[in-house]
Amino acid sequence: MKSKSKPLSKHHSHLTFEDRVRIDEMLRCGNSFRYIASALKKTASTISREVHNHATVIPSRRNDCINLKNCKKTNICGKEGCSRKFCKSCNVPCRKHCTDYAKSHCERLAVSPYVCNGCHKYNICSYERRIYIPKDAEKEYRSTLVNRRNGFDLTGEQLIAIDEMVSPLIRQGQSPYHVKQTLGSSLPVSESTLRRMIHNSELDTRDIDLRSVVSRKPRRKGNHSLHNETLSQLKLGHTYKDYLNYVNEHDVTAVQMDCVEGKKDDNAVLLTLHFPLFHMQLAYVMNEHTCACVVHTLDMLEEVLGTELFKQIFPVILTDNGHEFMDISGMERSINGGIRTKIFFCEPNRSDEKGACENNHKLIRYIIPKGTSLEPYMQADINLMMNHINSYSRRSLHSKTPYGVAMQVLPDDFFILLGLELIDSKDVIMNPSLLRK
Repeated sequence: MKSKSKPLSKHHSHLTFEDRVRIDEMLRCGNSFRYIASALKKTASTISREVHNHATVIPSRRNDCINLKNCKKTNICGKEGCSRKFCKSCNVPCRKHCTDYAKSHCERLAVSPYVCNGCHKYNICSYERRIYIPKDAEKEYRSTLVNRRNGFDLTGEQLIAIDEMVSPLIRQGQSPYHVKQTLGSSLPVSESTLRRMIHNSELDTRDIDLRSVVSRKPRRKGNHSLHNETLSQLKLGHTYKDYLNYVNEHDVTAVQMDCVEGKKDDNAVLLTLHFPLFHMQLAYVMNEHTCACVVHTLDMLEEVLGTELFKQIFPVILTDNGHEFMDISGMERSINGGIRTKIFFCEPNRSDEKGACENNHKLIRYIIPKGTSLEPYMQADINLMMNHINSYSRRSLHSKTPYGVAMQVLPDDFFILLGLELIDSKDVIMNPSLLRK
């Protein structure tokens, strides 16, 4: 009697980034879904769904109309003075103007593995292509996983009913625990879910109505969901080696980014942006030492400067491996859509790779000594401090100042929009008395 095969264990049933890299490698070798599933100890349907759901579509850059060969249409775009004999020879895709356009498809994509990985015609193909890219597949998977775990699985009617039951009791001074014990099974959510609903403003009652929340100091925490991802996954394409290749290829100079802390118990920190070419550094107050605050500060700078000027001033940003810099996509994306800058990271424990930024922090410590709280300072105070630091003569600049050198190269709008002012050399103050109230 044949023994039944044991079902695959559900432990670690989710595909990892390493699994996705192996899928890509085996697809390129022409292996079937069954072979890949056997190698990864998964089911063939799991591999099939993974490839189908996370394949990246690359539109054709050529004319991919099925009627192209016999097409003799002319001037379908209506452009006056067009010298083209036939529209099919034009660089403008037919799909933009022609009502008879019908998209052609590669027959290979109609059969397993349904992607172009391993196809020897990939680089010369004129069809729309589908390619399985491990990095993009992992990113989509993580995004889907997070989104499905957010929010509350309730209908609008249920939410209204819960609000009508809970909000009056909370306003009477009752705790969520007491409310749950009182309402019992008639309240279709747990105490912890009820607290999250109040915190997320899903109900009429708010955190301010909860006595313990008002008196409790918020816990400082970083974006652990991002920080816990493996470095190989998170920083793929953003390493120091990638940085060196990118700046050599595009002939650009990076701006170095870091944070300066005050007291260890404080929330406030300074985000610094250093221009090594000019020895110029900017600094901005952040209320918390988090990814969200870093992204918010870059968004603010882009909004003030405008997207085009921001791209011109900050084409590349090099930073360290601090937890506050782990939201790579947030830092790179523009507030108007698209990409505003490229983010790269130093090697771990190699702060010397952005040594100019680290050295310039010493000048900040002249005015705000190490261990001094940053909480009392407003952005106007920090701007004043950086104006004095950037108006300080440097031996490395042959007695010139960072502002003096930068103003000869950077657009005037950059200094005007950010309120950067050159201080007379006689008036420069480089000690704590500058910011004493």
